[in-house]
Amino acid sequence: MKRFISYAAASIALVTVAATPGAASGDASGRADTVIKVSDTPIAGKVPREIIGANHRWPAKGLGMWDDAAGKPVPRMVDLARQTGVGLVRYPGGTVANLFNWKKAIGSQAGRGCQVGGGFVGGAEPMDSIYGPDENQRFVGQIGARTTIMTNATTQTVADAADFVEYLNAPVGSNPNGGKDWAKVRADNGHAEPYGIRAWELGNELYLGNQRYWRAEDLDARLRQYVLGGTQRQIDQPVGKECDHRESAAVSNGAASQRFQVWYPPVVPRSQVVRVDGAEWRAVGNLSQAGPDDAVYSIDAKRGEIRFGDGKHGRIPAEGARIRADYGSGPHPGFVDYYKAMKKADPSIDICSAWETTKFVELMGKDKPYDCVGVHLYARPDVGGAPEKIHDSAMALAENVIRDELDRLTAAIDRFGPDKDKPYLEVSEYGQIKQPGTGPAPKGWAGSVSTTLIHADLLVGMIEHGMPLAISSNLNAGGPTAGELFGGAPDFIDTARARMLRLAGGLAGTRPVENEVVNNPGGDGGFKALRVLTTRSSDGSVRLFVLNRDRDTPVTANVALPGSGEVRVHTLNGAEISSFNTKDDPDAVKTTTTTAPRTGTGVKHTFPAHSITLIEAPAP
Repeated sequence: MKRFISYAAASIALVTVAATPGAASGDASGRADTVIKVSDTPIAGKVPREIIGANHRWPAKGLGMWDDAAGKPVPRMVDLARQTGVGLVRYPGGTVANLFNWKKAIGSQAGRGCQVGGGFVGGAEPMDSIYGPDENQRFVGQIGARTTIMTNATTQTVADAADFVEYLNAPVGSNPNGGKDWAKVRADNGHAEPYGIRAWELGNELYLGNQRYWRAEDLDARLRQYVLGGTQRQIDQPVGKECDHRESAAVSNGAASQRFQVWYPPVVPRSQVVRVDGAEWRAVGNLSQAGPDDAVYSIDAKRGEIRFGDGKHGRIPAEGARIRADYGSGPHPGFVDYYKAMKKADPSIDICSAWETTKFVELMGKDKPYDCVGVHLYARPDVGGAPEKIHDSAMALAENVIRDELDRLTAAIDRFGPDKDKPYLEVSEYGQIKQPGTGPAPKGWAGSVSTTLIHADLLVGMIEHGMPLAISSNLNAGGPTAGELFGGAPDFIDTARARMLRLAGGLAGTRPVENEVVNNPGGDGGFKALRVLTTRSSDGSVRLFVLNRDRDTPVTANVALPGSGEVRVHTLNGAEISSFNTKDDPDAVKTTTTTAPRTGTGVKHTFPAHSITLIEAPAP
């Protein structure tokens, strides 16, 4: 299995740099010269193209990026994704897709079913299935990217999960699961060749309280249910309809023969208590034997469907009556069950846990197989107050998040995981979410230069740790916003974050190497101003990805790039740390490209305040 190489343990063989004439004594402030030294010592494998990834959510036509009349993605989204170099798309999303039923989202649009959202996007209302897995693959194919699947590990059966793998990956006629030939179904839907999706993740953030669903409130019990499956008592839960979990769906309309469904079937037989306006009604096996005033219902335990009478055989719940239920939800499968079935369908896939804690690693131990852990890396800045305050308090967060999450989980896998073929880490979401209780943030802050520096800082840490993929959260929204990679429908924009990722894409195929920054000045918030990633390619060329996190002070540095000729310098910046791109001001944050000569053994370059710079130096 792929593992990252600890950069802290790598030895250093640094290329030194002579001081640029006239600069040896430091700058006018008396501060000693800043020097960036570049090593030959690798710290991780080659930077993969999949490091430029994005989380893509299916509802509402992919939140406005799919033209269902034309049967293709909106051209603007295709152009932006290509320009940015998006190499990986996570589908059908994160939280919202925790309850996604893929079998309702294939085939003709007229034959598709509705979906229940898992939260975060929209509410508990029914959601459409227009942007299904085949539509997503058309988009991914047009932008030249790959897909990673986050699949339902909450209400999906083991058989459905294995069938999903077969649908996407199996050659026609192979039918690895037996029964229905899902590869033939895919071919009948217009795509004969397998999609070949290798990276799979079981669930999304199921350790969070807003993504508990049927599982226990106690985290230790919930973890065991995630891994091993099980049942859980649901107490006084509103009933709903198949795709509707709103409170209004649990209200009788006074009609005959009404049907409702519990939220999380199957129901443990005879475990349920059904109440109509607080009064308990009695379960019967057959409503046909009931009298007109009998307060009874029947239940299909497997589907969780509750049926009421028609006024002749069983009482009709009064109009406006609220219907709630207690019941045992389950038995549900766990990670170990999904893993076994999905691997049988395609042994070549990698299946990641969405439970990114050391306790998961301990519970899995050495004998329960898993290929990887999908980590979510979020910086959580305090966004209250002036932009300067927000910026200064946020710039150290990314490095802390990287250390706390990636290093901690790697140590746990080394200690508790298998002795051979160690599971690896991937980053299935990253970004920034405001610290709870703070704000409101300044207008456009989620798309600002300052926030883009946080994203870039996280990306540097992930590359240093050899992450095989990284998913920026999120691709787009359903309406105008500064906070998503391409803003929102209908006027998708080329954001500062997208332009940062475009610069970072220039590192793909090169190998990160050690560097040292001598006399790195302190930023306004007690952090080091420069954050530097250096890479080398097989042809001897060197790249530097440099963040100047200081909000108001440029940093001039002597960069060790021996050789002759010019280097190309790409700088992303805006006038202020709060600058962000909009439809009306699309270049408030933009990239400028210049060249600089190599003088002696290096290049002297000034990194502007609050900037992101990519330096490309040909082989000497």
